[in-house]
Parts: sequence; structure tokens; C-alpha cells
Amino acid sequence: MKKKQKVDCVVGLAYLLVGVLYLLFPLYHINDIKIVNIVMFSIMSIISLIQFIINKNTKDYTGLFNCLVNVGFILLMIFINIKIVRNFSLCLLTWVTLEAFVKFKKCDYYNDRRDRMWKINIVLLIIFIVSGILASINLNYSADVKIIVIGFTLFINGILEFIDPIVKTLTQHA
Repeated sequence: MKKKQKVDCVVGLAYLLVGVLYLLFPLYHINDIKIVNIVMFSIMSIISLIQFIINKNTKDYTGLFNCLVNVGFILLMIFINIKIVRNFSLCLLTWVTLEAFVKFKKCDYYNDRRDRMWKINIVLLIIFIVSGILASINLNYSADVKIIVIGFTLFINGILEFIDPIVKTLTQHA
């Protein structure tokens, strides 16, 4: 396994951990959704920035783009009144859309290199988009349920980010 793939695996596991933490917050009655989102997406931004810095020599800008998308979501959380359910849903849908563009850019990169990974990344992209849209459709519930829904979405994102380098490693050896 190459250094880049190891870093991507660790980042995928870190995203998984963020999703798990989201799922644990309601158990400890941490349900201020604005603060939780700002803190957790800040952590994800830092993780993505570290990923970019480590992988800079490989010309992979996915970490930088993920960092920028997460910072954009943080800014939306700060400046938009998310107590209005429609606003919160649109913020989450905006994050999903921008993150989908980042994932699509990676698919396009693999396709340009004639790498078979683009097919797998398209499937992962579709799974991410479906889970993100389902998460943002109806958030008319309590703050605990909103946090759990976002937690599942980020957990799925973590799984998908973890699958990519594993499959890349397995296809290189096949």
C-alpha cells in the first residue's frame, strides 16, 4: 500500500469516527445542532487539510477541496438561521452537492487516467448522493434526530472514503 493510500485510509477512518461521534451525542444530551456541526465540520476540515498537505506531492487536491467545502458549510452554519428547517435542509443539501462535485472530480481524474477505479467511484458517488438527499429531505424532527441523521450521513461518507483506497490497493495487486 502506497503512502497516499495509507493516508486516505486514515482519513476515511477519521470520517467514520466523526460519524460515530455524531451518533453518540444524543446519548449524552448534546443536542445544540449549530455548535455540534461547527465543531465537527471544523475537525473534518482540519483532517482534510492535513490530508492535502501530506498528499501534496501526488497532485491530489481532494483534501483541499473537501476542506473548502467543509469550511463553506461551517460558514453557512454561522451566518444562516438554521432554526428554520428549510434553511438547515438547504445548508445540508448544499454541502452534499459540493461534496458530490469533489467526488465527481475524483471520478473524472480516474477516467482520464484510464483507471478502472472510476467505475467504482461512480457507484460510491451515487450512494453518497442518495444518502445525502435522503438526509436533507425532511428534518422536521427534534435536534437529537437531526444529529442522528447527519451522523448516519457522515458515517456513510466515512465508509465510502475508506472503501476507495482499499479497492485501489486491491486492484493494483490484481
